[in-house]
Order: sequence, then structure tokens, then C-alpha cells
Amino acid sequence: MAGRDLEDFRRAFRSGERVVGRVLSRPDARHALVDISGFELLAATDTDPPLGSRLTFSITRMHPVVVLRELARDHNDPNADLPRRIAGLLSSLAGARAAFEPHLSGLRPPPAPSPGQAVDLADLKRRFLAALCADEPAFAAYRRLSRLTRELAALPGLSRLGKYLYAPWYPPGAVGHELLLGRPGTGGAREIHLAFRLEGPGEVRVKALYHGDTARCLVFAAAPERLDRHMFLPEAVRLGRKVIRLLPMAAPRPLGTPLPSLAQTLLGNGTGSFTGVNLRV
Repeated sequence: MAGRDLEDFRRAFRSGERVVGRVLSRPDARHALVDISGFELLAATDTDPPLGSRLTFSITRMHPVVVLRELARDHNDPNADLPRRIAGLLSSLAGARAAFEPHLSGLRPPPAPSPGQAVDLADLKRRFLAALCADEPAFAAYRRLSRLTRELAALPGLSRLGKYLYAPWYPPGAVGHELLLGRPGTGGAREIHLAFRLEGPGEVRVKALYHGDTARCLVFAAAPERLDRHMFLPEAVRLGRKVIRLLPMAAPRPLGTPLPSLAQTLLGNGTGSFTGVNLRV
């Protein structure tokens, strides 16, 4: 583990705590390289765990090196470590985001679409990834951030709601992107939650109900009076061959007090959530 990551781990955890790690590799018969909330550490193990399996450890020492002792898994309480794991993942994700997002300004966004023209989301993604692949440090930071996002998305509190994603190609020019594609409900309708930050309006949240070829949207912003709809909410977006109209249901509303991240809100770790607002087809 790099020195900076080691110090971040020491700030996030304490000696004596139980943590859960996912086995990444087995360098020898007595050790496993494990991923603990985005931190990769070498741990001693008395078992023969397969790659991808999850082990529970006690942090027995933090200095001069981190020492982890494998614990027998309590099958009667499989979620005993979940709150701490969530906190560790959110902390790691925030650090990975802070390391990656300074690169975003160097990844030039495509030109804005003409009025009435649908924004092609697949094309935005292709352009973004092509620019990213040409910047090795940015790509490495993006890979770590994407891996942590996938691990967070697999948590029961998010996976039961739908698919949680990091999609920094939309809207271009924003930071702090978070996206949740809700599971299809009655009649195939699904909720979509989008969060990001823009210079000027600050934190922006969009809640949409997608059904058929239309997404009805409610928009919230820290400074809604400084929000230009065309910066992020075009008349339509294109998903493959399908064109979806975006219909605002009301003028942008103020967010009020600062909110935690969308993931924290959806996991129930934050207050002041906008997610309880009802949308109807």
C-alpha cells in the first residue's frame, strides 16, 4: 500500500475494529491481498480462500505496519460489519473522487447540441472514454473510482433500489456525478436519480420518472436562479435508437440545507433527502 493510502486507512479505521475484505490474489499459501473499502492490504490467513471471497479481519495493529488477523465468519450475523463497511466505502469513494475529478477539466467535452437536437448519451460516453484513455494518470484514477463505485453499488441498500453508477460524461462540465437507474415498476416505469455539481448553481439533483418515451423531471439546486436548463437538461436524449423527451414538471426548486451524497441519501445515512418527493405518470 502506498504511503498516502496507508495514512488514509489509518484515518478511516481504528485498531481493534472488525473489517471485511475481498480477496484479490494469493501471493502464497499463508497470505492474501485483500480489498478493504478500496484499500489494498496484505493479510495473513489460515484458510484457503478463493479469489473474490470475503473474509472478516480484526485490525490488531496500525503502526509501524497494519496487521490484520483473520476471524471466523459469524454466519448468524452476515451484516454485522455492514455499517462500518458502508462508512469505509463512502470515505474511500470521496478520496478517489477528489483524486480523479481534477482531471475532468482536461477531458474536453463535445460541442453543445443544437436547439431541438437530442443529446446522444452513448456518443458522449465514447468521446469521454477515448479522451480518458489518452491520459494514463486520469485513467488509473478513473479505474479506482469505478471499482469502488461498483463495490458500493453491490451493497444491499443500493442494489435493491436499482443500478448505481458513476457516469462523469453527463452532464459535461459538472463534477460529483452520481446516477441511480431504478428498477422497473408498475407498467415498466422507473425512477432515475441524478446528482452533480455545476459552477454557479452548485449542487444539483434531478429526479425523473421514465415511462415509454418520456421522462418527467423535477429539478433541485442549491442556487436554482443560476441554473441554465440547457446546461444539463436538453429537450431530449438518445439511448441507442430510442429518443426520450425530458419534460420539466416545475421550475427548479431550492435544495435548502446542503445534502449528503446521493449514495448516502439512498442508503439512509443522510437527512433532508429530496428522494421522497412523489412523481406521477
